[in-house]
This record gives sequence, structure tokens and C-alpha cells, in this order.
Amino acid sequence: MNPSFSHTSAPLREAPPAVILVHYGAPDATRRCVEALARHESCPHVVVVVDHGPVEDLAAVLVGCHPNLRILTAHDNPGFGAGCNRGAALALAEGAEALWFLNNDAVVAGPLLQELLDLARLRPEVACWAHTQCDRGRLIGADEHPDWFATPIPAYPGPPPGVRFLGPRESLSGASLFVTREAWAALGPWPEDFFLYFEDAAFSHRAHALGRPLALLARSVPHDRGTTTGRRSPLTVFYGVRNRLLLHRDLHPEASAARLGMAVDLLQKRFFQGRWGLLPATWRGIWAARADRRGRDPRY
Repeated sequence: MNPSFSHTSAPLREAPPAVILVHYGAPDATRRCVEALARHESCPHVVVVVDHGPVEDLAAVLVGCHPNLRILTAHDNPGFGAGCNRGAALALAEGAEALWFLNNDAVVAGPLLQELLDLARLRPEVACWAHTQCDRGRLIGADEHPDWFATPIPAYPGPPPGVRFLGPRESLSGASLFVTREAWAALGPWPEDFFLYFEDAAFSHRAHALGRPLALLARSVPHDRGTTTGRRSPLTVFYGVRNRLLLHRDLHPEASAARLGMAVDLLQKRFFQGRWGLLPATWRGIWAARADRRGRDPRY
């Protein structure tokens, strides 16, 4: 289906940053996220919600939540990366200076956007800026990957105070990721093959390959991970396994023996951890990666 667009305010004459949310499932989390942005973010911005369904009443639920709200209805649900790209295309067409990709189950507790803008203007060479996440009281920073993820990166000038630049084995989380229009043009859109999980790792690897820094702020965004997909569900396990192996395949297409070893390791971890109910999803993820099946899998 083709996405349809609606908004709850007149189109803006200026081009403020856009906050991009991809919605799926119950609308309560998305409403809380949008209301928190309206309550705490004093920096002018527009919110673009890409509605992947499955229920039809999101626009009604979000009425009055934010003064500058756009809703892009796309119930074909092509995945997180594709949803981010659709929202970005709409925002950039309206002239947005920058894009802030924020998980729809994040709830900002204070102003963050002006700081991101100021830092991006100060250091335009940075590809992406991100926050740590506070998940039920636990701080989560950059994701660290095995050696196969690493790409040689140059020695960058020191980061601004309260910021660190990532190393070659690290990636930023898409839960709160900020990119300027110029950096977006250099990086290109989010990868869409993964449907769910590891899009942010592939996006970060692209920045590493371009020799552009990835910046992590010390400030955190409250984010209860797994609100939509569940924790250690067959869906999360399938896409987590498949996409880890697909990313390795994209970076090292010749290393099939290494991927076999990764697959065996993933299976034995599930077995010895006693998570036998997740073994079928793990096995299906391995075989989907081996067959190079990408995008949304009809089984999940």
C-alpha cells in the first residue's frame, strides 16, 4: 500500500528539525512519547509519526498531543529502517534542517534537541549523535561488536565535553539518533533489508567506512526496550539471529565458515542457557540468513 499523510497543524513555513517516530502496536506508548516531546522540548520541531499499524485509530489517539504533528500512514509495515526513511523523506521535503530518530517507547524527561543542534553545528564532520538509554534504571550505551565489525577509522580531534567518539567496533543505537541534512546526504538512507534489529549497526558501520565520527552523549533518554516486540520472544530472537548473520555476510561475503561457527555458537548458547523454546526461532533465523532471505519474514 502507498503511505498516506495527515497532519494536525498547518504546514510550517520554517524548517525546524524533525523528530521521526516509527509506530507499531498499541498506541499508548507513542502517545506518551509525543506528549513528552510537547511538554519538554522547547526547541522548535515537528514530529513525524510513521504509523505501521496494525490498528486504525492512531490519528484519533494522538489528536491534541503535539502542536506540530505529522502522521504518515503505512500499514504495510515494511520495517523499522523503511519507516525511518519514509519519515525522513517527508521531513526533508518540508526542509527539515536535521532528523532526530527516536523510538516511540522513549519518553524524554527534559530538553535535548537544542543541545543536539548546537553540537551538530559545532562539529559538522560528525555523522550521527546519540544518547545513552536508561532502561528500567540500567544505563545502556553504544553496542559493542566482535572484531569482524571493525573498520579502520582515522584519529579524530577530541570530542566536545560530555561526548565521546565511538571506536571501530562500536555502533550507535537507533533508539535516539540525530543526523543533520548534510550528514544524511553523505550517509544515505537507513538499510531496509533487516526489517527489525541491526539496521543501526549497519548504518553506523557506513559512517565508520566514510571516516566520520559517531558521537555518544553522556545524557540518557528513558526507554523501556521491548515494549512493542517483547523481550526474548521468538520474533526478537529470529530477527536478532538472522540479521546478525546477514550483517556479517554483507561485510564479509567470503567468510561462510566464520558464519557457520557463529550459527553453532548461537544455537549452543540457547541450549545451555535452558531457553529451549527459542531454539526453533534461532534455527529459522540461521537458515533464513543462509538463504539470504531479507525484509519481513511472513512467519513473524
